[in-house]
Amino acid sequence: MGGGFPLTFRYAVVRVRPLETIDRSSWLALAGVGILTVVGIGATLLSSAGSPTADSSTPLGVVTNYVRAIQAGDATRAWDLLTPNVNQSAPGEPPRPVPTEDDFRQQVQSSRQPTSPRVRVLNVSQSADTATVQLDVSRASGNPLTGASSQQVGVIVARQANGWKITSDPFPWQFQ
Repeated sequence: MGGGFPLTFRYAVVRVRPLETIDRSSWLALAGVGILTVVGIGATLLSSAGSPTADSSTPLGVVTNYVRAIQAGDATRAWDLLTPNVNQSAPGEPPRPVPTEDDFRQQVQSSRQPTSPRVRVLNVSQSADTATVQLDVSRASGNPLTGASSQQVGVIVARQANGWKITSDPFPWQFQ
């Protein structure tokens, strides 16, 4: 800009000694950091490779597998856990139209988010042929000052001839 000083920058000079001159304790520290890094990367890859399916012979297992399928974008696996011709709404809510399999697939694909919410089981109440699984669904906010938003979701499950199936309104977007 007008009439200023010439700018000169000086960078620090760092001299790296040859690896042969590093003492034993430094070698051990470097080896430890390397091993921990490899173990951490391996653990991350293994845990993200997929978790085992939950026991579908229980209402909680069915709901767990449904949420995992939705979060993985696997509409076919999620649809198989539903009883599509029955739509029991939560108490106090009006019944909603039952989606077709194609509508459900579109909902799963169109509501995908870059990060999935954290889903936590609050309560499972079960009778002989029905169960309700209460979930807490928390989404991180884009603003670090506002924290996370949380909502409770009740999923109704009923015993069918071929095992437990979800009979409540399937909202795939709630778990994505």
